Amino acid sequence: MQEKYKALLKSGKLTYCLIGVCVLAAAAVIFLPEQNSEDVSVPAETEVTAQTYAAAVSAQIEAMVSAITGESDPHVTVTLRSMGETVYATEDRQSEHNAEEYSGDTVNRTQTDGDTETTYIIVKAADGSQKPLIVTQTQPEICGVVIVSRRGADAQMREKITEAVKTALDLSSTQVCVTGGAEYT
Repeated sequence: MQEKYKALLKSGKLTYCLIGVCVLAAAAVIFLPEQNSEDVSVPAETEVTAQTYAAAVSAQIEAMVSAITGESDPHVTVTLRSMGETVYATEDRQSEHNAEEYSGDTVNRTQTDGDTETTYIIVKAADGSQKPLIVTQTQPEICGVVIVSRRGADAQMREKITEAVKTALDLSSTQVCVTGGAEYT
């Protein structure tokens, strides 16, 4: 099995597979239907999506480190710089009221009051639930990755792991820390 991972890693396909799995995991979390179809307020799923995204990325990096080092249980922590953002379609309604005070034929004072009302555009899904219409959605941004590996003390192995993570996640070397760890008991 390890030779299979090594062959994938050498061909570069493992990196694309890891990125693809991360994207699919994030997309699955984003597009899964909500259980409560009565609630039409803006969902607060950014936190869950970010946590799920970080966990999925961590799992993929763990698999990659295992393929490189041969160890079965490296520890990976992914920190996020931003939680991602979801922008919903809105409809703005503006109303304006003008009032003028006259003294004879002359205008003494003019007063203008305006109100703006913003509502979310709600769409009905195929299952009958109602959800706000999403205009754009960005994924969480990775700030850094820490990898604790039994083989992380070896300079060559540390370099291989760092290069693999940098390439897979498009990070700089200052955002990736690989360190050796004691045997887990």
